[in-house]
Amino acid sequence: MNMHGKYTSQVIDMGFEQQLVHKTFYETLVEAGERDVVSALGEMFFAAHRDGADLSSIRFAQGEVYFHRRDYEAAIFKWEQVHRDDLRPWAQKNIADSCYELGRLELAEELYRSIETESETLQAEIMLRLFSLYRELGENAKADDMIKRGVSRYPDYPNMTEWARAFFEEQGDWESALELALGETLRTSARRWVDILIGYVEQGHARTMAPERFSRCLALLYETDRVKFERLVQALWNGYRDGDLYFSWLAEWNRLYEELAIGRDYDWKRIPSLLGEAYAGLMKGPYRLKELVEVVPPLVKSWMSLADGPEAAEAAAALLAWSEKFPEAFQEETINDAAKRLVHAKRPARETGVSLFDEIADWAEEQRAGSHFRFRWVVRQLSDSRTHYVLVAGASRHERLAFLRTLVGEAALAAPSAPVLAWRNGGEMEVAKISDDQFTVFSSIDEFQQAAGGRASRFPDDAVIECAAPFSLVPQGIVLLDIGPLGGRASFDHEAFVSLSLADSVLFLLNGEDPLSSADEQLLLRLHERAPHAPMYVLLPPGDGMVDEEETARMVEEVEAHVRAIVPEARVIVYSPHAPSRKQQQALIGLLEEMRRCVSPIRREEAILTTIGRFIAHLFRQRAEAESRLAELVVWKREMAAKLSGAIHQLGDLQEEKTVKAAKSFHTVLADMRGELLTAIPDLLRNMAELVSEDSDFSRLPLELNDKANERLRAYLNEEVLPKLRRAMEQWIAATEDEFNECQAFLREMGEGFNAMFGEERLKLECEFRILADWRRDTDRLISGAQMEKVNIFLRRTPSQLLLKGAGKLLGAFAQNKAMLAQKYKQFIQTQDYAEAAEAVIEQLLLPFEWFAKSLERDVAQFFHAPLTELKETLKQLELEIAAQEGELKHMRKNPEAYRDPLVLFGIRLRQCEQLAQAAAATIHV
Repeated sequence: MNMHGKYTSQVIDMGFEQQLVHKTFYETLVEAGERDVVSALGEMFFAAHRDGADLSSIRFAQGEVYFHRRDYEAAIFKWEQVHRDDLRPWAQKNIADSCYELGRLELAEELYRSIETESETLQAEIMLRLFSLYRELGENAKADDMIKRGVSRYPDYPNMTEWARAFFEEQGDWESALELALGETLRTSARRWVDILIGYVEQGHARTMAPERFSRCLALLYETDRVKFERLVQALWNGYRDGDLYFSWLAEWNRLYEELAIGRDYDWKRIPSLLGEAYAGLMKGPYRLKELVEVVPPLVKSWMSLADGPEAAEAAAALLAWSEKFPEAFQEETINDAAKRLVHAKRPARETGVSLFDEIADWAEEQRAGSHFRFRWVVRQLSDSRTHYVLVAGASRHERLAFLRTLVGEAALAAPSAPVLAWRNGGEMEVAKISDDQFTVFSSIDEFQQAAGGRASRFPDDAVIECAAPFSLVPQGIVLLDIGPLGGRASFDHEAFVSLSLADSVLFLLNGEDPLSSADEQLLLRLHERAPHAPMYVLLPPGDGMVDEEETARMVEEVEAHVRAIVPEARVIVYSPHAPSRKQQQALIGLLEEMRRCVSPIRREEAILTTIGRFIAHLFRQRAEAESRLAELVVWKREMAAKLSGAIHQLGDLQEEKTVKAAKSFHTVLADMRGELLTAIPDLLRNMAELVSEDSDFSRLPLELNDKANERLRAYLNEEVLPKLRRAMEQWIAATEDEFNECQAFLREMGEGFNAMFGEERLKLECEFRILADWRRDTDRLISGAQMEKVNIFLRRTPSQLLLKGAGKLLGAFAQNKAMLAQKYKQFIQTQDYAEAAEAVIEQLLLPFEWFAKSLERDVAQFFHAPLTELKETLKQLELEIAAQEGELKHMRKNPEAYRDPLVLFGIRLRQCEQLAQAAAATIHV
């Protein structure tokens, strides 16, 4: 960058040093208007040289002229010859300038840094030249350091701060730019720098700068320029809002408000609305109460003191609401001032109860605290000015429903046990069942009763049943309301009394036999206390003493006087609730029509706020109950997990026991069969001796005996052994089946026990009985497919057999030897050891069963596999549930303020709404 380009000085002061700065010193040596400056200076040089005078001034001036003509080497030559003390440092600086222009930047830097001078102007110029040089070299860190040193030492030097500002902006170094603007504002109080500073803040560049850095500047502007002060406050507020330093800014504002004694001596245009917006944002934002307690009380104090008009009432209400919750944060004088401001406020602006309720209900859903359909329904009814709710009270519920039956017919008995019942005149029949968790609509009473389980079914305390139908005797817009516990022993904390806030008017039924009993008086008083703005109409049944109009009027007057001692504006009307005359009925309908036209918006708003108060209390209570229930549930599930674990071990032991028992009994069958065969086969083979006679062909006798022995063995196996083995297998399977049936019965009982504890069909412990069919099939296949291969019994190469065989061939031809040989054969057959042959037969027969026995453990495990797996899966699922619920419980206990703080803030906002509602009704009580 050319140092005379963007950063060229704009100095117009032409003093001596400024001539040196601009290299115009030569103008002091030549005549004004001289065209050939070079020649003029040359003549002066020769003249001075002849006279022996100091040539430094002329050489310095010649260097300037050569520099302007871009003959930098000639200029350097001239300046190198300057020795005058006051010009020498400037000559060195000019040589460095020439090197800079020649592109010899490293040399220029070295020369600039080597200059020693006490001239502040020259020092400032060197700093600016070095700054430009570093910019040219791209060494921005050095440039940054140099310009900051220049601003620190010579802020008044022309262009020093401007070059710094341009550089910081170009580099995006907004922190340095802000520091520069702040410093210059405080140093110069110049409006230009104030505007630059405000511009930076408005662009969002101050969001990460500590708010206290602006305190001195704000204090200065408060004293010198309130418009700029307010503009900077607004810019800072908008910049810090929603950022990490927002609360630091609020704390700084509160400190400044007190320190500067900011008041209403100035017509603030922006700050009051900023304070109001900040308060609303804090009350609705994701902030902890302990954070808000530090900043909100002083904030609402400043808001109230600076606000005017409707906003002043809102600020005063906010302060009063906070003072009720945190009285230690406010002085009594401030609280009294707020109360006075609220009284005298004009048209106080206020948050509507409906919007506050919607916000709380939506928050509750986000917290998984339920949908709260009942509260939503109540608030929706209260916000509908076209309906008028008439509460039917007094007497017993049976008598109230009998009275209502004369108006709405059988619909009065749709759900006589429901806590709250409502009837409205509608186009089509519709029954709605409303509770905190459900909102279900039915198209008829029959459908509703069928779903509910009959007319006598019980309902939870939070249930509301609303019935709409074309009731001809109920005027359009009138809703008749009955609250079951009303008049009973239930306290007004009962869930059903949430609906009491709906009552726009009250129809109070007296008992004809004992009108205005002490119980009636108590209930009238409590109703009047709970619903002071609801007109009271007392229905007096005609008694035996009402023989004429005069007597009737006297009794009405007497009862009315008694009633008005409790409810001053109550009216008494003669009405037979069970069998009204046409005249009485028409009078009642007329009264209902009159009621319909009287809906008090103020009462409705107060009722909505009352409902919100109950809703907040309900949410607090619900949280405590939820935590308690969750803790109990975790304990219960741990117990269930322990029981399941025990059941799994028990079932494992049972499986092992049945495996051992089945295998043992099976091996017993095989062992018995083996023992029997080890005895029977040798006997059978010894009996083969009877086949030997003198007529036998001894040369072939071993072969024939072997064949016949195999035939006898096959016959024995097929006719005796295999049927017996089949019966033994069937008995073994039947016995095992009995064992399995006992196991299944045990498991079903276990499953039913667990399901009863779980309260649902969670376990179905069914064993795999198909293995019994598999066993029957396999044993039948083994028995039916048993084929004995030929066994070598008499053809073995034992010495005895070889001897007899040889003798048979040798002596068989001699008749006299046959008798002896036959005898020897018989003796041999009867004394031979047939164990090996028997083992061979047994192995052929029983080896497949031995293999079968090896699979018994697997088969029994398969029998128990399904219930064991189900128990393990249930335990695993239960352990996951326990872990999740323990985590949730830990979070609830570790971080209770996450749920509690928003409710506390909702409560404060509710009190604010109540204060404003009272102000609107001009009934505030300080």
